[in-house]
Amino acid sequence: MKVEAPEILIRKAVKLVGFTNHMGRPRPIEFLVALEDTDIIKWYAGIARRWLDYFCCCHNFKMVKTVVSYHLRFSCILTLAEKHESTKREVIKHFSKDLKVYDMNGNYEVHFPTEREVKMMGDRNLSDPKPVDGALSLAVLRLAFDEPPSQCIAHFCDKTTTILYRVYLLHNRLNVNSSEKEKWVQGMGVIHESLNRGITVIDLLHEFKL
Repeated sequence: MKVEAPEILIRKAVKLVGFTNHMGRPRPIEFLVALEDTDIIKWYAGIARRWLDYFCCCHNFKMVKTVVSYHLRFSCILTLAEKHESTKREVIKHFSKDLKVYDMNGNYEVHFPTEREVKMMGDRNLSDPKPVDGALSLAVLRLAFDEPPSQCIAHFCDKTTTILYRVYLLHNRLNVNSSEKEKWVQGMGVIHESLNRGITVIDLLHEFKL
């Protein structure tokens, strides 16, 4: 028995969020330029890894790898280029195609799956119950506040070394109504409207998971 990834839904989701233009080519998501470079890369990386984990045992997994390694990767590169008013080539020269970033100690970190890593993936089990979920349409913007430390909102976390983020729903920015079946992606979760533009407090560990 062969398990097939829903290619039409995946490509529709990619177009809906704005990873590609009407011709199916990677494009920048201008709204994300307000984020820090690392946060932009982490946002793309989170979606990329979730899809790779979920569809890894599908017969057409090669298609998913193409979407991640080409469409998502170069949409991220073009978004960084848009932010810094530079070219795609300059961004690749600075971050490399693997989108490496450096921490405060000068050590580089790789959040987005590398081309080699993606190429070696496959033949594993399903791990995520939601192939296209609401996290795809969620973005967070780090805020700078000189306020007393607050406790992380994550359950059972008592850390107070936290960061303030404002939550934005991308489908609101795109003027897409999730109730319109022709425009929305079937099976894609919807983040509740009450969270839009809300402020959340979270520590570094849970920020990375988010």
